Amino acid sequence: MSSELRRIDNLDQFFRIARGAFGISQRDHGTLREYLTGLVSRGAEPWGVYRRGDLRAGALLLPFRMRLREGLVGMGGVGFLCSSLGFRGQGFTRALIAELLGYMREQGQKVSVLYPFSLSFYRKYGWELFSRERRVAFRPGDIVAESPPGIEVELQGSPDEDAREFYNLYARSHYTLAQRGDREWWKALFVQPDEVERGAVKFTREGEVVGLLTYVVSDRGKRLTVPLLISSDEGARRAALAFLSRLSLQLDQVEIWGPPDLSLWPYLRETPLKDSLGNPAMLRIVSVEGLDGLPLSAQEWELGLEVMDPLAPWNLGPFVLAVERGKLRVRRGGRPALRIGIGSLAAFLSGFSTLHELLAWGRAEPLGPFPLPDLPKRITWLADHF
Repeated sequence: MSSELRRIDNLDQFFRIARGAFGISQRDHGTLREYLTGLVSRGAEPWGVYRRGDLRAGALLLPFRMRLREGLVGMGGVGFLCSSLGFRGQGFTRALIAELLGYMREQGQKVSVLYPFSLSFYRKYGWELFSRERRVAFRPGDIVAESPPGIEVELQGSPDEDAREFYNLYARSHYTLAQRGDREWWKALFVQPDEVERGAVKFTREGEVVGLLTYVVSDRGKRLTVPLLISSDEGARRAALAFLSRLSLQLDQVEIWGPPDLSLWPYLRETPLKDSLGNPAMLRIVSVEGLDGLPLSAQEWELGLEVMDPLAPWNLGPFVLAVERGKLRVRRGGRPALRIGIGSLAAFLSGFSTLHELLAWGRAEPLGPFPLPDLPKRITWLADHF
């Protein structure tokens, strides 16, 4: 009997599978239910694979608009991907992923992102590492930064309209950040059971927003995490750090999350308690042809590729990729000079890696001599977690 993909209309079934798959303790069941229900009511889509009317595997699909190179593309965020404990290893997860890729393609989503429990598991299905997050922890009293005159600070339970507009404008031109609306801000500020509070701080100069941070208070009020800190200039950045330094009598530790190039050493008088790269995100190309017209900054070039894709037959075969007048052009056909998997192609087009690196690592295979074009690397970072 074949499996069937359909939207999950009974969240209780999905909840039972998710809590078992992710080891959610009894005391957190209510929070998980509230979180899933809240996301679905705000536009997230629960999808599942059924057999004989029973849900065997499910996932939450969250539509985003994410920056890729110099443009915005539709992105399908895959969260809570899980299968029933009694049916592991029977192909239901693979079937779900394959069907979701087809649905995302129909919805115009060009790429997909997920946060993996295992890199090797999702590499089998065409995702590849494309982003890591730097996390720096320190004592707030170790911050050496003074706020310039003229910058005002306002604490907010949720960013107001001006702060949200500031974030979205910043996200259009930095890293691989996603645009945020009501659902994304609700998700980012949802308080978990082991947390005290979540909120935002807006920084303005002459009425104009110049900085924004979000925070999470935990450990009985002694620890503050900053998942997002963005600023329009150095003065606003110093104002944000000065704000954190003033919490030294209340907090034992502050931890800031940011892109791989996050640099805080000029503002700290002591070595950080922690400075690490982690929380890897993986990217998959949903439709190679869908990336036609993507804005990017690079010299003009053209390259024939034979693309390998284990789950999406519409991505198989020869393509010609070219950079023309500041845009990526994709067309079917041509004579391939290089064989590449869909995951490695995602690492290349996102800017996480280059063709030179992928060839050296055996992640791409030359099919004959050719002049090797390339694209410049980009610093990739997605601040939305799901």
